[in-house]
Amino acid sequence: MLKDKKVLVTGLTGNLAGSIAHALAPHNEVWGLARYGAPGQRDYWERVGVHTVVGDYTSGDFTGVPDDCDYVIHAAALCDGNEPFEASMRANAEGPLLLMAHCRKARAFLHISTVGVYAEHPDPDHEYREDDLTGSASIGHYTGSKLAGEGAVRGMARYLGLPTVIGRLGVQYGVFGQGGLLGILLKNVLDRQPVLLPKGRSNILRPISDDDVVGFLEPLLKAATVPAITVNLAGDEDMHTKDIVEHFGQLAGLQPVVELTDAFDYPSVHPDPTRRREIAGRCKVPLREGLTRMYEGLHERLRSAAGDRATNNTTKP
Repeated sequence: MLKDKKVLVTGLTGNLAGSIAHALAPHNEVWGLARYGAPGQRDYWERVGVHTVVGDYTSGDFTGVPDDCDYVIHAAALCDGNEPFEASMRANAEGPLLLMAHCRKARAFLHISTVGVYAEHPDPDHEYREDDLTGSASIGHYTGSKLAGEGAVRGMARYLGLPTVIGRLGVQYGVFGQGGLLGILLKNVLDRQPVLLPKGRSNILRPISDDDVVGFLEPLLKAATVPAITVNLAGDEDMHTKDIVEHFGQLAGLQPVVELTDAFDYPSVHPDPTRRREIAGRCKVPLREGLTRMYEGLHERLRSAAGDRATNNTTKP
């Protein structure tokens, strides 16, 4: 766990960065750069102990953002694959470069990317290594612009001499906000809505707990180099999405409805965890235990949720 450091976090109104900022704030001087567009968001983070700065990292205007942070954790992104190409590139490729230029004095910079950048392998059980082929368009412009962002970050790291690590994030889960992708599945179970899964694919995941991501931050940042190093940031255990849904159903006392469909088609990615284990060790949260913890922390909130993710993030997780 990072302690007694000055840390800038972007994207903290989202699930992953929110859990990171929440964990780091009691032990560090945490600054949070975001738009804080939903009512109560900024007040919430100020109460947590985060120094909030309202701004848009893609604009290049970093008024109020300190330039002397020890570490930068850049998790903000435009995740909607249906957004136009220009908007996606501005947010996911140009923006990180501008942020790095402002934070060039940092000891290290962590850029959160996605395992979605990998080109689909014909073997459904293939374990994707960091040097495997990339070039996916599985989520519209999102995955392409995130890959472009990796290139921009690598180039800027060399230009600035800023030690950088790129974390390719898999499926993360936890109790902050709505719990990410697995939180959506849990909400479907609780609402007795069908869970749609692609027909003809294995759909096996390696989810990673927010608690493990937080635990990996310090060793990952210490491993940052010039040129930048790329690390898969996913879990150690495989679990079929259907089994995850059924686990939630058992905890809720409900029978989930799972529908396999050709209309909902996306590849599942099994990231190879070897490099991450060498740097930061194994995950400490057993998957089923973590999913149970997630259910216990989220089910009441999701049952009563109005469906606005940003609003939910203003409540204490």
